[in-house]
Amino acid sequence: MFNEFIKHYNIIRDILRDCFLYGYYSRDGLENKRNVSSRKVSYEIRRIQQYVENEYIRFDKDGRYKLMSLSYDFLRHPDNFLVSTYMTKSFTRTDLLTYFLLLLFIRSENKPCSLKYIEDGLNAGGLVSFDKISSKTIQRKLAEMCESIGVLSCEAVKRTKYYSISDDLLKTLDTDELKELMTAVGLYKNIVFPVTAGYFCQQTLKDYLQYERKMKYEDKNIYNYRHVHFHPVIEEQVLWEIIKAIHLRRKIRITYHSPKSTSNSNNRKILSPYKIRYDVRHGRYYLISFNTHNRCIVSRLDRLEAVELLEELFNREDFDEEYRSNMLYSWSSASLTPANKPETVKLEIIINEPAENYILEKIKYEATLGKLEKIEAGRYYFTLQVNDSYEIIPWIRSYAGYVKVLESKQLAEKLLNDWKETLSNYGIV
Repeated sequence: MFNEFIKHYNIIRDILRDCFLYGYYSRDGLENKRNVSSRKVSYEIRRIQQYVENEYIRFDKDGRYKLMSLSYDFLRHPDNFLVSTYMTKSFTRTDLLTYFLLLLFIRSENKPCSLKYIEDGLNAGGLVSFDKISSKTIQRKLAEMCESIGVLSCEAVKRTKYYSISDDLLKTLDTDELKELMTAVGLYKNIVFPVTAGYFCQQTLKDYLQYERKMKYEDKNIYNYRHVHFHPVIEEQVLWEIIKAIHLRRKIRITYHSPKSTSNSNNRKILSPYKIRYDVRHGRYYLISFNTHNRCIVSRLDRLEAVELLEELFNREDFDEEYRSNMLYSWSSASLTPANKPETVKLEIIINEPAENYILEKIKYEATLGKLEKIEAGRYYFTLQVNDSYEIIPWIRSYAGYVKVLESKQLAEKLLNDWKETLSNYGIV
């Protein structure tokens, strides 16, 4: 899906993370942090700015340094503007001409055409010079348009391949049905992960309406979303590679981000990918995998630089029991460290019954492995086990005023100190 639009996206992804999203670096600062030259950084930043509208880019000054960041309001900007950064592949003039000439010739012949027939036709019309483009290049473009892009279909007769324009998959839908389909895609493109496929699908439908049905579709932006994270989209190329590896049961080599002073050889691991987790609260993807010693490894995708599929296969079922023992009590992404046991957390819940019974139902839904015990009217104990109690701190804070930590002591002290610091910042303590 992505390969047709991306060229060296690893560098673009790094700059989006460090310079625009998380790091708030200047160009000089980014050059010192990453193994990328200042010239390359400047070039990629200019290219990013060509794809991301100015309304999303904010500039600040820190002395003589110019700092850039991205800013958006999900209630005002319902579309994920970062998707457009994937459309960064550079095409030569010959590339573009070859694609269009092949399509135009096959369409004009209105019948399946062999490679030789296409070459002879283009050559006879003076459209292609074989001094500049080889037969292998044309063959490769035809295969690409069949297998990756899908605008051509191919049928083999004996040992000869015949190419024709692909069938119109949408011809059975009338205009009103297409508009309804666009409305559905407009919703799901932001809430079904990974989301980039939805954006590409919507753009394809818009182009189809405009160029095939001679209609211009006006997007009314009828949806608004709360707590929709835009930034995970820049990890989706890595995500697709991992999903492919899980499906094919092939091992992968992952490369972590490395500071400029660190050798890349120390930041590579060969892993058997097992599962992808997505944290909807914070908008983060996690890869759960196993190393050569069958140890469970949790990797945040926004800390990966590249993923390479290897030829070596693995048996996914070999890790089922190990995954269960390591991740059964994981609240978000923390695995159980060797020789440790899950922590027991006991909460006291105080509510006004029956008006606030929905709070109990919400807690039971969000922590399905927990046990609820009624002490008296409006007072309950809720006990659960977690690999790392610090992972549930944001969840407990969301029930401030209703929930008190009875166990563990370490978690209670952490929350107490956090609240003291917050109150101190507001001048209350």
